Amino acid sequence: MTPAPADSKTIGVLEGGAVAETFHAHLTTFTQSFQRFLSPGGDGPILRPYRCYDGEFPDAGDDCDGWLITGSAAGVYDGDDWIAQLEAFARAASETRPVVGICFGHQLIGQAFGGRVEKAHGWGVGVHRHALMDQADGIMPPVRQLDLLASHQDQVMAPPPGATVLGGSDFCPIGVMTIGANVLSIQNHPEMTKDFAADLYEIRREVIGRDVADRALHSLARDTNEAAVRTWILDFLIR
Repeated sequence: MTPAPADSKTIGVLEGGAVAETFHAHLTTFTQSFQRFLSPGGDGPILRPYRCYDGEFPDAGDDCDGWLITGSAAGVYDGDDWIAQLEAFARAASETRPVVGICFGHQLIGQAFGGRVEKAHGWGVGVHRHALMDQADGIMPPVRQLDLLASHQDQVMAPPPGATVLGGSDFCPIGVMTIGANVLSIQNHPEMTKDFAADLYEIRREVIGRDVADRALHSLARDTNEAAVRTWILDFLIR
């Protein structure tokens, strides 16, 4: 049977926060950034946003063909009701649909399925490389590492029971993981653009530290491989 084309599929985007007005020249919602990432030619899946941070949730896990949990300024351990609700939805949806988590989404999946998330010592910003482990063969894209933009301080410190850690770095050992056949999570940001990252690091310079921000900005000259990650995520979400 020939699989349905990507543009006939609907992916629910579970937004973990609103985009600050300061960055509206780059994007106004996290769904917009994923639309650009997943469908640069306009032939990707339909994205249906849900403002989970504001209490807006899907009715059921099969409302969409797949689910994507975005980044957020929140911490998954903050104790907000919407975070607990999103964890429960991710667990339920993954029983019948593929679920992908990015940054905060990666951490939320880690916590929702029984792992541990904590604040790390220092910020992960700039272009970071997550080496892929040998067990990732046949699961990951045909590259040996993911070079992607990062912006996080929280990390998954202990993976959930049954998770497979596919890759990471000395700074972030649990950077990529799967749980069963339907859950994939990535700490770094394949959807983030370098222009947006440059503004983000400049504005947060005092928070993340001047030297750290300078190194992050300098790293933006390095190549990144979002295209390989895009293909992999689309293949995972659209089956």
